[in-house]
Amino acid sequence: MSCDLPKFIVDFMLGKLARNLRLLGLDTVYVRHLNRKDILTRSLEEERILLTRSHNFPKRSNIYVIETDNPLEQTKEVVKVFKLSPNPFTRCAVCNLSIEKVNKEDVKEKVPPFVFKTQNEFARCAGCGRIYWKGTHYENIRKMIGEIMGG
Repeated sequence: MSCDLPKFIVDFMLGKLARNLRLLGLDTVYVRHLNRKDILTRSLEEERILLTRSHNFPKRSNIYVIETDNPLEQTKEVVKVFKLSPNPFTRCAVCNLSIEKVNKEDVKEKVPPFVFKTQNEFARCAGCGRIYWKGTHYENIRKMIGEIMGG
């Protein structure tokens, strides 16, 4: 993934947006319990753009206020405003770290037997260890990504 892509920090009002951005392969930290000062400090320290629905933050170039409450529309807006060219399925949707391809045999004891039997490609999160494969959710997520990127 290109290091030219912006990094984001998303406040507690935008959890689904954070997940969508991660599915697009974008480095996105989701904060639930930090106060405003802590969020601003972290965004500056980590050079992240703060995405929020709150109008109570100061007007700064590294703060972007999302107007809609629809997660799909929020995601489209962020992709358009920041002119993003994402790299889908490269980050963990849960913890935000990179996922890497792994050998099928390495996950045999970590996935359901049917999944192991029917799937050949697997990836694992370098952080939380979550295992990913192209199961039933994959096509739905691909369609969502297509909709986000297409318009």
